[in-house]
Amino acid sequence: MLQRACDRQKTLAAHGIPMSDERLRIEMLDMRQLTAVEGRILVHGQDEQSGQNYLILEGTDAKVHFIYYTPEMDQARSRGGLRTNCFVRLRKLFHAGRLTLDIRDLGDAEKLLNNRRLLEENARALLKRGAIPTEDGWGGWLGKYQAALASTAKEICRNCERLPSPSPERGRDRSRGR
Repeated sequence: MLQRACDRQKTLAAHGIPMSDERLRIEMLDMRQLTAVEGRILVHGQDEQSGQNYLILEGTDAKVHFIYYTPEMDQARSRGGLRTNCFVRLRKLFHAGRLTLDIRDLGDAEKLLNNRRLLEENARALLKRGAIPTEDGWGGWLGKYQAALASTAKEICRNCERLPSPSPERGRDRSRGR
């Protein structure tokens, strides 16, 4: 197991892009327990013992995920998707009565830091769940992403405070008994 971890680190160093921060925890992602994960792809590789392809994803959840390919990932990769340094969102969905992996390739991770629409979408989703995006002190790309997301969330909250509150006056009933 330790040898495999070292081999993956060597693959990452030789062929991938560096992690944002060396303090990020690396973990194996169990596809059976996955609901959704998103982040940027650091590297692709092949397990020497099993021959199975994998990718290493730096998640927005501040974890580095080791993920073995699924058939959907193989297909996306063969179409030219899932490139190194691309931002992807992976979600398990039921489609036509069977479980499938929905892969949303959102392009270059660096350009995403300036994608206002996507940052607002992610910030609103977090705020809706009661989570307030913050900067957690990570370096590199992840730190920049968290800063952009936190800034976007603050702006959304400021704009909500500026909206006029609904008037307590009741308007005339225009339904005419309908």
